[in-house]
Amino acid sequence: MPAKPGRPKGDPQTRAALVNAARACFLHNAYERVSIRELARRAKVDAAMIRYYFGSKAGLFETMVRETIAPVAQILKHNLSCELHSPEELMQAYYQMMAANPALPRLIFQVLNNQHNNEVFSILAGVFSEMLGNASGWVQQLAARGQLNPTLEPQLVRLSFLSLMVFPLIAPKLLMQEFDFELTDKWLTKLLNHNRIVMREGLFNSDNLPPSELGVNHELQK
Repeated sequence: MPAKPGRPKGDPQTRAALVNAARACFLHNAYERVSIRELARRAKVDAAMIRYYFGSKAGLFETMVRETIAPVAQILKHNLSCELHSPEELMQAYYQMMAANPALPRLIFQVLNNQHNNEVFSILAGVFSEMLGNASGWVQQLAARGQLNPTLEPQLVRLSFLSLMVFPLIAPKLLMQEFDFELTDKWLTKLLNHNRIVMREGLFNSDNLPPSELGVNHELQK
């Protein structure tokens, strides 16, 4: 179908430049402070290209978020369709994504804890509700294959797994300094290896725990 007169042809480089500009702007500034003019200036394109490719500033923001988290979202989708990736593979993909975009976790945390901007909150809430739903299906598959500890509730396993992934990246600066936490590939690889051991072996030696501690799980399940 021929393009309409005066309508610009699709240019992957222009679209990519706008997504990169959105990543640079939105990850370091409040959504409402980022103007269409600033996005276009950073991308070195005409502001009309935002409407052409994304419909609006909100559309560009959503595209930026979805394309940034795509490595993790794709693993979850693949898990639901055919191949089941391990928790370590999912966590590694997440850390690699965050190492390349260190400001993203705090943006997510701030937006989802502050609904003053209904537009941007709705976008992020929708994206992450979709991901959490896929994550739930993934944990259920792990349980069905006998890969979860049978004494644990799958819902709480999902919560624990998300906590391991998310918390270090939204920790206060004081806590980050206490643990010499740096958002680098080397540090995140070290954390991934630690979390792998935690998930497979646990934190504590049950042989040396007080008897009262050994009965906690049984009592909670009554």
